[in-house]
Amino acid sequence: MFAIREMSRRKLQFGLVTGVVILIAYLVLMVTGLGLGLNQLAGNALLAMDGDYFAYSERSNLSVIRSQLSEAQVKDLSSAPGVKAAAAVGYTAAAIEYQPGEVETGALLGIDPGSIAEPAVIEGRALTARDARALLVDRSWVNLTGTGIGDTLLVQVGLSAEPFEVVGVVDEGSFFFQPAMFMLRDSWRGVSYRAVDQETPYASVVLLQGDGLEGASGPNWEVVTKDTAFWNIEGVSAQQGTVDALRYMGLLIGAMVIGVFFYVITLQKIALLGVLKAIGASGLYLTVQGMLQVFLVSLTGTLIAVGLAVLTKATVLSADTVPIAFTTGAIVNSTVAVVVAGVLGAALSMRQIGAIDPIIAMQQQ
Repeated sequence: MFAIREMSRRKLQFGLVTGVVILIAYLVLMVTGLGLGLNQLAGNALLAMDGDYFAYSERSNLSVIRSQLSEAQVKDLSSAPGVKAAAAVGYTAAAIEYQPGEVETGALLGIDPGSIAEPAVIEGRALTARDARALLVDRSWVNLTGTGIGDTLLVQVGLSAEPFEVVGVVDEGSFFFQPAMFMLRDSWRGVSYRAVDQETPYASVVLLQGDGLEGASGPNWEVVTKDTAFWNIEGVSAQQGTVDALRYMGLLIGAMVIGVFFYVITLQKIALLGVLKAIGASGLYLTVQGMLQVFLVSLTGTLIAVGLAVLTKATVLSADTVPIAFTTGAIVNSTVAVVVAGVLGAALSMRQIGAIDPIIAMQQQ
């Protein structure tokens, strides 16, 4: 086949183009992975909860920080039509002292033992109704601080700090870019509001299981899907918009650079293409061969970039110092996007091949 034979004979030129594709695809993949990693830090703990919907207070603008629900509202939500199961969940951010003078922030999530919001414990034991001063910590917190089962953490919200014992480790991820920590909801109320009475918020949100609950509302509460709840976490939409802009810019630059490379390559072989046309090769055949070259170069470069990106994640970034994450879907989408961008960028060169006049082209030889 003409396209492959030419590539084998002009290894340097096509090797340079492939190298450029590798760099562009690597950039697009790493930006995509950064977006996924940041999203996991922003709300993985929320997405991991065993429910389909979240209910917020009506005036919170779907903000977990501002949402406050009373006991009456939680009971009203639990008995709403279509609800199969419900769990009150509290949230607050806290400064956690894990060693004298060593402090990190954590996302405190108040839950009730046995509810659908209770996380699966991978080490230690689950919370019980008597664990007023107990914590479940996420694996990311353990990796960050070296905390173990039985250690005592000082949890500070406001001006006072209270000791809590670590009784279990979970693998739920982060929330608001902080490792998730689970405590009894009553303990969460005490830590967050100090004085607990009838005026103290009963929960921040309510996790729901059921059918057809999206858009449901009641006395000062509203229900949205888990996906909507995630994208309304403060900063997530803006963060994803920035990542998408960088990704699209990389694809645009890639299309332009690949297009320029193949335009120059086409100019260098106009005389040869003219000869091929003169001996009977059609413009369509030559265009298809040119497009095949673009496709093979783009695909080869992108596949190499995928390997480099995965290798980078497994080696240089294995310590999670930079939040990079990859999924099969993200890798496939990025691969297709780079290949398509390369083909579209080289379309001008391919159009020029079809328009070559063999007589004029051979006169340039």
